[in-house]
Amino acid sequence: MIDISLLALAYFFMEFVAWSNHNYVMHGFLWKWHKDHHRKDNLQGLPKKTEDQRFEKNDLFFLVYAIPAIVLLIVGFSMHYLPMVFIGIGITLYGFTYFAIHDIIIHHRIKISFLNKKHNYFIQAIIRAHTAHHKPKNKKDFNNYGLLIFSPRYFKS
Repeated sequence: MIDISLLALAYFFMEFVAWSNHNYVMHGFLWKWHKDHHRKDNLQGLPKKTEDQRFEKNDLFFLVYAIPAIVLLIVGFSMHYLPMVFIGIGITLYGFTYFAIHDIIIHHRIKISFLNKKHNYFIQAIIRAHTAHHKPKNKKDFNNYGLLIFSPRYFKS
């Protein structure tokens, strides 16, 4: 039971990690990696991204998140220390969630038809919050740095 709790705790902690890194790192000192993710939005005078540009510098953040999870899994399995394994699994599951929602459902970077059908109430709110981050109408919109936790106002259509 403790192992499942560690998995859930790691999963939900990653939302805080994603929010803080997006706010202070991606929109801070590593903006040079992240700015191409905003190119097609034509923010800050950036040239628009063309459809044939499949990979972004922003994709390097995948490694920033994946490497600690991989290390936890390898060390946890090799030392037979299950708490490390379950924390690594929690981080990995959050990564899969982020990839599915952010890259497939919101940005359509990979076309998977059943993930791009009609979405439930929560996914629609996530899409609205993320769209507001990319095309802010006011300062509060641009502050949407998380993925799963955001202002309740995005639940309103």
